[in-house]
Amino acid sequence: MTPTGVFTTTSPFLLIKAASGRDHRSLYSWEPNKPPKLIVEGRDLDVTRLSDDTFAAWYPENGQEAIVILNAQQVISEPLTLPPGGPTGWNGCAGDMATVVCLGDPPGMSPDDKEYDEMGFSAVVVVDLARRKTSWFPVKHRTHFRLDLAGKTIYVSDGYPPFRGASAEAFDFAGNARGEAQISDITLTPSPSGHFSQSLQEDGSESWETHEKKSTKVLLAFNCDRPECKVGDQSLRGNSDWNPIFDGQFVVLRDSGKAYGEGSTCDIYQPSPARLLKSILCSGLSVYDWSRDGRELITLNEKGNKLRRERVN
Repeated sequence: MTPTGVFTTTSPFLLIKAASGRDHRSLYSWEPNKPPKLIVEGRDLDVTRLSDDTFAAWYPENGQEAIVILNAQQVISEPLTLPPGGPTGWNGCAGDMATVVCLGDPPGMSPDDKEYDEMGFSAVVVVDLARRKTSWFPVKHRTHFRLDLAGKTIYVSDGYPPFRGASAEAFDFAGNARGEAQISDITLTPSPSGHFSQSLQEDGSESWETHEKKSTKVLLAFNCDRPECKVGDQSLRGNSDWNPIFDGQFVVLRDSGKAYGEGSTCDIYQPSPARLLKSILCSGLSVYDWSRDGRELITLNEKGNKLRRERVN
């Protein structure tokens, strides 16, 4: 088992996403100090959190693409077949216990179509979990997406500053256009309370910032050339860096520069007053997640044999 993601729950059980081959992915139920138990597996399988204890996984099945609901011990729904997608199917899903939204391309699109972009998307599928119904709608060629569950709004854009001509658009869950949106609706990821936000880190060690959302005041800056700037990167493993309970706290990955991430740290900051709270060793290409009560950061190394629980609050 080579972990590529770890998800905590309110129980002792963890959900582990693991790779076994180039495209094959598996989800395991793991109670520490006991052997992991396979829950579901598939080619290009992926997973997203819906609630503290519930998740959605999607993967190809019998020539179609299916989505299932699970907890950290077992699958708890029958597979729901998604509409046919483009060359890479549906991906990048996010949602809650009511609605899941995924990105892809319209049915029938092929890799040879001039509109096809493997790094972008041109359609959105909406899954109504309660009614077990799906629908999709086109959004033209886009490259960025953010789901506002509270406002039941899907934001999409075809670029990101400083790219000239970048524009954003908003849709409701039925696919009705709500008009032009602000680029900041896409590029700023809010904290759970909405009091703070983070700009997207586009690639590698590019600079990014944490803001007070209402005033847009910069509270912490990373990877820039000013004396007050910190060093660190946002997570690429699918979990939120924000603490789910202690508002504003977030995790930053600080790479040691050594092979296989040896000596790297997970640095925990708070934005107001701005300060570093704690540095935790995250060696060996670790994956991590906050405990559901926000008091601990749980890390698991790439070999899956070193689970650590570090008290933060």
